[in-house]
Order: sequence, then structure tokens, then C-alpha cells
Amino acid sequence: MDHILLYGMEILLKIIKTHSLFLLLILASFSNTSKFMVKGEDLIPITPNDEFFTTAIDFFNIDPEKYRLTVVGRVINPLNLSLEEIKALPKTTEIVRLTCIAYKYGATSMTGVANWTGTKLSEVLNLAQIDLKTAVDIILRTSDHSPGGYSTSLKIEEAYWDDVILAYEMNGVSLPISHGFPIRLVCPRFYGYKWIKWLTFINVTDMDYLGYWESTGRYEDSPFVDVELPIYYSSINRTSSRQGVSWVESKIISVVVLISPIGLLYTVRRLKKK
Repeated sequence: MDHILLYGMEILLKIIKTHSLFLLLILASFSNTSKFMVKGEDLIPITPNDEFFTTAIDFFNIDPEKYRLTVVGRVINPLNLSLEEIKALPKTTEIVRLTCIAYKYGATSMTGVANWTGTKLSEVLNLAQIDLKTAVDIILRTSDHSPGGYSTSLKIEEAYWDDVILAYEMNGVSLPISHGFPIRLVCPRFYGYKWIKWLTFINVTDMDYLGYWESTGRYEDSPFVDVELPIYYSSINRTSSRQGVSWVESKIISVVVLISPIGLLYTVRRLKKK
């Protein structure tokens, strides 16, 4: 009996060694992608609203009953939309990361992930019926329309990207004032200075436009996020991992749950069958 037990232990040790190597191979195969490890069921690192970083030159307390989003310029149908009219448009939700450009210069706390809900900017632009033959830029402004007020811009083609939305909810509740209530732009591929808060004015123009920060010459050449952080989370699968550790890759790939070496083999086999 003893020799049978010893033989069984030898087999188990071999399995552990084999699967440990296999796990290392799995991790190595993901080495060139953005990834993270978390425990439990919450596989998306949502940042609570009260912990989410924010920066602003001014803060605006806008009455939602009086709020209007004006769309003018190279459009056939100028708009003056209330908040309720915006909310009546097709709704979209995306879990994406917002990163301030200061992150790349050492301010590593200035990044966070939230569940943003709103309507695509393209929905509003379609209502306004943009003159695509002459339109070049979309100018976006806060409620302060003075010459020194905050503004930014997107190219026409960028404004029509599916992930660019006018958000009115953050993590399931109305946008906090500090995050741009009632409407802020969410444009995941860009650094935070493009995510304009308290948006009230859109002007479709036939010329290139440089906004508040772009006109300084510091950021015009680098509006896109170029640091090693995952941006999109909406397509990540959730899985139960109460007894172990889950490995999640930020792009759309299978999730592997490590409970035990034997459990790993079972999980991998199940993944292969799908």
C-alpha cells in the first residue's frame, strides 16, 4: 500500500511541475499585451466616483432643467437639446479608462476606469445633419463661452467613432458635478484634456481648431493615449473565482481560473472545447 501511495505522490508532483510550466507558458504568451490580476469576482477595476481623479480650471453647477446643448456651424439642422432630449436618444454604455496626460510625466494616480452611459456623439451629429463636404473639426466648449473658457476639438472622422459618447451617467448614477454634470465627452483613445466636462456648445467648423490646451503647442502632437494601460473593459468576460485567482487580459481573450494544478488542466480543456 505504501508503495502505491508513494507512486501516487510522484505522479501528483509531476502534474504540479508540468502544469506550473504550462502556466508560465500561458503567462509568457500574454507578455506583450496589457493585463492585470485581481482576486474574486470583480474582474474590472472600476474606480468609485468619490475616488476618481478630476482636474478642472473652473467648476460649473448647471441647472439640469435649464441645460441646453447647442449645435451650430456647418449643419443643416441646428440643435438646442435639453438633457431629457439627449437621454431620449439611443443609449450606449462602455467601461473604459480615462487617463490624464500628466500620467506619462509621473502623475500615476491620474487614471481611472468607470462605467459611462450616454448617447453616441454621432447620434447628435446625425440629427444636426452635418455638411460633410465642408466640415473639418468639431469644436466643443464648456458653459463658459468667453475667449478664455475651456474648449477642445475633434476631427470629423473622430467625432463619428462608435466609442465617442456624450455621457450623463458614471458608474450607474448621474455624473457628479466634478466630472462634468450634466454632460461630458467620453473619448477613450484620447488623453483626458479631450474629455471635456460641462459640455454645452458644439460648433461644426470648416477649419482646423486648437482648443485651450492644444493652442499652447504642448499637446497637439500627442492627443492619443500612448502609455501601457488597458483602455477598454466592456468585452471582458466575468467568471466566478471565489476560491482562486483570475488572470484577465484587457483584450477579448479567454479567462483562465487557477484553483489548483488539476483544476487548471480541467479549465484549459473546457476552454479548448468552446
